[in-house]
Amino acid sequence: MQNRSLRLVFTGGGSGGPTTPLLAVYHELIKRFGENQLNAIFLGTIDGPDKEMVQRTRLSFQSIPSGKLRRYWSWKNLVDPLYVLLGFIVGFFKLVQFRPQVVVSAGSFVSVPVAYAAWILKIPHIILQMDVSPGLANQLMAPVSKTSAYLFEQTKFRFPAKQQQKIGPVVRSEICQASRKKANEQFDLKPDRPVLLVTGGGQGALGLNQALEQVLEDLLENFQVVHLTGKNHAAVNCTHPDYHAYSFVNEGMGNLLARSDLIVTRAGLGILGELAYLAKDVIMVPLPGSHQEKNCHAIVEAKAGVYLPQQQFLTEGTDWWKNFLSSYQPGVLGQNLHQFLPPGGTEAFVDIILKCASPE
Repeated sequence: MQNRSLRLVFTGGGSGGPTTPLLAVYHELIKRFGENQLNAIFLGTIDGPDKEMVQRTRLSFQSIPSGKLRRYWSWKNLVDPLYVLLGFIVGFFKLVQFRPQVVVSAGSFVSVPVAYAAWILKIPHIILQMDVSPGLANQLMAPVSKTSAYLFEQTKFRFPAKQQQKIGPVVRSEICQASRKKANEQFDLKPDRPVLLVTGGGQGALGLNQALEQVLEDLLENFQVVHLTGKNHAAVNCTHPDYHAYSFVNEGMGNLLARSDLIVTRAGLGILGELAYLAKDVIMVPLPGSHQEKNCHAIVEAKAGVYLPQQQFLTEGTDWWKNFLSSYQPGVLGQNLHQFLPPGGTEAFVDIILKCASPE
């Protein structure tokens, strides 16, 4: 790749879900092209977490206006069409100015006007569809997208993109290079005692934290517990030496996932893909009434994870945990998850990008 160059635009944000895989793709492209031959920008939200995440890298971040197309009543529905229009205008001129060979997104409403601007300018647009069921943003972008990549076979029949390809999860290089030993040092963990990690992500932590409080003493009988509470959420009131609480982890998350033996988490495909790469056992507690529940059903059907509804966790946590432990075989779920969502997705998705971009 030394004599070739690539210009591309990433777009997405509003949460870490669409942002994390795009950054994984960015780092894979740097490996292939080098920083001098790769010219990329990230078009994201004005006040979302994507800005901070991107700015930790060398990727240039530029914010554009964005609105949300809600399927329920809100007074914001009256003004959001204006933000969508502004996002299209600003995105259009940024594409004209930057002249990318390809535009890549992984969902979120900030991407929608950019996708249509790319279509008008005849710039190929590519979607990474991670969840089983496409969200509204990706459904809106599909008619003007050249290609989509998906993880679940069920998705193929729900997504009307012109060209589609099944791949494995897109994961960060931090996951691929993770070290269990470093995690012991970073998080003050005992090397000879198993670790259970509880994480609800940036937006879905509250319900999970409330459920954890009911069963924490039971969990600590068998595991060291690392609890990622989420920003602005308090840790459980517990003084046990094997309970470790953090609001979030900036550095070392890959090491922590590698060190964990069992993970209790939401069911977004960002973290589930990383757990599949690492072959980790997972208990999924999806956000109630969300698309995450369909992810859970697909993974449970493959015997690759356990589905625990949040309400059941809140009301029957202790009994459920004891019943789970009575038949739990460490490592079996993780191996099934690894086979169900096989590695290589990052490299495969980058190959798709390069085919569409026809780099110089």
